[in-house]
Amino acid sequence: GTAALLKAPLAAGRCGAGAWRGFASAAPLETPPIEMIRNVAIIAHVDHGKTTLVDQLLKQSGMGIKVTERMLDSKDLEMERGITILSKATRVTWNGYLFNIVDTPGHADFGGEVERVLSMVDGVVLLVDMVEGPKAQTKFVLQKAMSHPKMKPIVVINKVDRPQVRELGEVENEIFDVFATMATSDEQLEYPTLYASGKQGFCARTLQEAQSPDRPTTMLALFETIRDSVPCPRPAEVDPATVAADERCKGFSMLVSQMDRLPGFGPTVTGKVFSGQIQKGEKIIAKGLDGEIVAVGKVKEITIVQGVTREPMKQARAGDIVAVSVTGFIPKWTQTLVSHKDVPPVPCMPIDPPSISVRASVNDSPLVGKDGKNITMLSIGDRLMKEAMTNPAIDIQESPQRDYFEIRGRGEMQIGILIEEMRREGFEMTLSPPSVVKTLGEDGVWMEPWEDVMVEVDNEHSSMVIERMSQRGAKVVDVRTDGDRQCMKFEVATASFMGMRGWIRDASGGTAVIVAEFKELREQGPPAKRERNGVLICNTAGIATSVDLGKAGRLGPLFIIEGIDVYPGMIFGENRQNELDIDTNISKPHDGYKKAESHPPAQEKTLEQALAYILDDEKVEVTPKRIVMRKAILDPRERANAAKAALKGR
Repeated sequence: GTAALLKAPLAAGRCGAGAWRGFASAAPLETPPIEMIRNVAIIAHVDHGKTTLVDQLLKQSGMGIKVTERMLDSKDLEMERGITILSKATRVTWNGYLFNIVDTPGHADFGGEVERVLSMVDGVVLLVDMVEGPKAQTKFVLQKAMSHPKMKPIVVINKVDRPQVRELGEVENEIFDVFATMATSDEQLEYPTLYASGKQGFCARTLQEAQSPDRPTTMLALFETIRDSVPCPRPAEVDPATVAADERCKGFSMLVSQMDRLPGFGPTVTGKVFSGQIQKGEKIIAKGLDGEIVAVGKVKEITIVQGVTREPMKQARAGDIVAVSVTGFIPKWTQTLVSHKDVPPVPCMPIDPPSISVRASVNDSPLVGKDGKNITMLSIGDRLMKEAMTNPAIDIQESPQRDYFEIRGRGEMQIGILIEEMRREGFEMTLSPPSVVKTLGEDGVWMEPWEDVMVEVDNEHSSMVIERMSQRGAKVVDVRTDGDRQCMKFEVATASFMGMRGWIRDASGGTAVIVAEFKELREQGPPAKRERNGVLICNTAGIATSVDLGKAGRLGPLFIIEGIDVYPGMIFGENRQNELDIDTNISKPHDGYKKAESHPPAQEKTLEQALAYILDDEKVEVTPKRIVMRKAILDPRERANAAKAALKGR
């Protein structure tokens, strides 16, 4: 059986689940008594050292685990972009205590994730960089955490080994100000503060101690503070009559907080056991938010991730965070798994609706199949449907004619990350410009999503951002100056905010922090104005030459470099002069006597930039090696006829 297979570390896979090789033959683990359990989430800004800190806790816990750097981040993209996309739970056992440490996504577009993670924990460790202080995205997650009045915060000021550039007490005051505006109970303001260096693996109770020559050499202070400050989990109340009727599982309930598909295990739910207990082979019922029974199945396996290996569990009891694999149905987020029909569902927030959609269809450019291996509608559809099952923020719909799939997400970044992953897996496809997901209201009026947007930039860029956002119809709600940075809050229609992220990032030289969150649906307003010049389009197939690119470079910025394959209808630059598109040949054969003109380096566009750039008659071709923009109709004559027909039809 599975238990007899050898233990193997997890290879990086979905959500830390990894490519499984099976289990150790050791006896299955059991949940310790509930008073020995502490469930905490770590909240931190992208680069403030969250993953390094968890690696140290694993290393020093006495579990004898060999730690690779940044163990929690298992997706390639997370490593590369340095963000945590999927929250992962790690078990650390220390002195008989069990710490379930859950990672929270530091990025607001993945907000649906944050809510469910917080429902599993009783305390949060807020990790703040000694030099940079609390950042906008950290505040976003912290605010969600503080809305639970019983949540216990612990502040860890990290990277205290960096050269001291802040005044004494300055970061602490900044952190206190953040808490003062968010705390929902006075107790939350009495949080302990620790000083640590995740890199060097030590944690101290005061800054003096952390910077003294005889500073601690371990994370003991953090282990002890979690033990003493965070309460043990409180099981949910279940009617005694139900517990008596359900003698084997005692009214088991578990909220679907995370979903995975694990090879050999099928659909697997990771979450906290809110009440009762569960064993392998038991019957299981899924209930919706309203308490309706939606499916019935069986428990195939109960497992936990111990360090970096997955281990079987004989039984999971209330308070623990475990993974339950089921057969017979596929659970969905916000559902509750229960062992008896009378156990009530765990209340939780519904997931914010998707706000942006992109249509993905087969790659129909002349270069199809040159770079990728997955190019059919069937393989694209399969991959997208799998994603929709394990990613709460993505929703997939097939078109009635089956000629495209609509990918709906909660932000440009989310859709961007999914497509980027698919590119790496060898997919080729064509994407339409992003559009806003509208809903028809009860009175027959179309409603569109609005967002709360928080932008933090250096003072010299703020007026520029406010001006541009106002042009887009945004309402300025609040402007606060904090030293040499300004934090601005806007209310803006999702349609008007599209493409603004990239613009703000470029205008601020990459120093802006942008957090957008779904606010509400409002009556649809007039369409957002798109301001953009004409583009330069190739009119022949071949290979781009430096001589021709040099000439075309006089007209405006180029998006491609020499030596790449081009085809008619492909966009290779912008016409800076006016809004007209110019068709030109950039792949003429040259005899080598002509010298290429110098032109500025090409501004190659990332996927998110390309999607924000294109207009309705254009598309993005995505392959493992290329992201190029093109006209939807490649032939120039057909394109001109279509444009004439569109004008007549107006």
